[in-house]
Amino acid sequence: MFIITHRHIGHRVACVCLAIFLSCAASNVRAANMTRAQMQTILDESIEALLTGQPFGPGLETKQLALRKSFEAGAVTKDQLIGMVETSMMPMLDAYHERISVDSLKTLPARVEPLLSPYMSWEEVKAAGWRIASPHINKSIKDLLTGQPFSPDLVKKQLVVRKMFEAGLITKPECIAMVEAAMLPILNEHRTSRYILKEMPDRVEALLSPYMSWEEVTEAAWRMGSSLIKDGDQMVLSIGTLAPPGTPWMNMPEKVLLPRIAKLSNKKVVIKVYGGGVMGEDTDILRKMDIGQLSGCGCTALGILAASPETAVFLLPGFFRNYDEVDFIMEKFRKRIDRSFEERGYILGALIDTGFFYMFFKNPVAGLADLKKQKLLTWFGEVETTFYKELGIDATPVAVPETIAALSTGLANANLAPAAWMLGMQAYQYADYYFTPPLLYSPGAIVVSVATKEKLRKQFGVSETLAYNVQEMLIYEVSRLEPEWKKEVRDYEARSLKAFQVKCGMKPVPLSVEDQKTIAEAASRVYEKLADKAYPRSLMADMQKALEAYRAGL
Repeated sequence: MFIITHRHIGHRVACVCLAIFLSCAASNVRAANMTRAQMQTILDESIEALLTGQPFGPGLETKQLALRKSFEAGAVTKDQLIGMVETSMMPMLDAYHERISVDSLKTLPARVEPLLSPYMSWEEVKAAGWRIASPHINKSIKDLLTGQPFSPDLVKKQLVVRKMFEAGLITKPECIAMVEAAMLPILNEHRTSRYILKEMPDRVEALLSPYMSWEEVTEAAWRMGSSLIKDGDQMVLSIGTLAPPGTPWMNMPEKVLLPRIAKLSNKKVVIKVYGGGVMGEDTDILRKMDIGQLSGCGCTALGILAASPETAVFLLPGFFRNYDEVDFIMEKFRKRIDRSFEERGYILGALIDTGFFYMFFKNPVAGLADLKKQKLLTWFGEVETTFYKELGIDATPVAVPETIAALSTGLANANLAPAAWMLGMQAYQYADYYFTPPLLYSPGAIVVSVATKEKLRKQFGVSETLAYNVQEMLIYEVSRLEPEWKKEVRDYEARSLKAFQVKCGMKPVPLSVEDQKTIAEAASRVYEKLADKAYPRSLMADMQKALEAYRAGL
């Protein structure tokens, strides 16, 4: 019979304690001796489970315990640990983009703390995620600004970034900061254009909405672009126009464009508009632009024809029947029209309306036969004078600023003009009758000198690419007002005609079918006489073909 003594018990307890001690010591030795590669593998497995929302499992938790002991033993510094976490996250955001869910991302703060704290905080893990997401945002912004399509690989990364937004891992201020940080290097090295910017709102909304809007991206681009202009300095752009104050041609820039550019640029880009012809008529303004005294012109038909003779095709009598046709042709041929201005040193900032031109009279008229008895003036050039000659009418040429004086003194008692201009210039008081329908259409335009970018480059020492991009951003801001600007002009035109009849007693005189036929025949002769002289025949033919298809509903 074996008798257990206190001595035996003490011996066995000592053996058990020794075994436990040796086991723990061995574990500590293994933890302390864990290689960087082994630690990286455990981090990879852990972060994969975190990102995909999977539980760690007993086996992985045991490895994590050893990993934490390595951290305790000082096996890696904090900076090294941050680098290892980024190394784990980077390929997984790509490889597991479909498995990463918003819900799994939302659980990250609670799950990361027990794994890495106090060696790496959740804020530091989140910052690592931003650093990984930032290049993808940079590449996305670059592709947007340069008009490039997103690659399939980038689209995968964008999907994860959007999930990070949705999970609240990237806040709106953080997103704006990331976009701002991307902007300046891109604008400094890569060209954008007004055409690319026009397509960007939809692309930006698809990429960043509702976390960042197109307007906020625009503001970020302007903040970065204008940041190179020192505080207290300003780039001043001066624009001259014949448009009188109080008309939609002046109201839109004064009430919308000028305040917007001042706000976007933090008042570092300032636009000054000189209206009412104080800078002369259109041709005077264009000459001042050519020598650098002015930066732009709000053009009537006279200035448009001087800046781009090809646009004479827009003024051909009877070419357009309504504004829908005008808008269709303007949109379809816009780049071609833009090029015609740029070939002569101008940029077409906005293509709007002067309006449909009506023939106004002081004396009673019944039709075309009476027109020959009137003292008619002409002011906008070859198309108008050729048209009158084809109708057998002599007209007196005058400069635009002199038209009111000519009408008020009796030098003329008839003129061809848009109703909005007649109201704005108060020329309606010299007319009691007008023909319907209108005889022709004329566009209006905001034209900017191509030297604007050179002014920016030389004055503030910015790169040629950045100067070009700021110029294009400015042109885009002007052009984006076109729809609203046109609506204002057209509404003003309709109100003008109504006011002429209701308040002034002016009488519309409908042209007979025979008179309209005579006008159409004269217009056809004008088309032929001026083709390849005032404008390319091919441009007129292409526009006519497009209009025929449009009218046929094709």
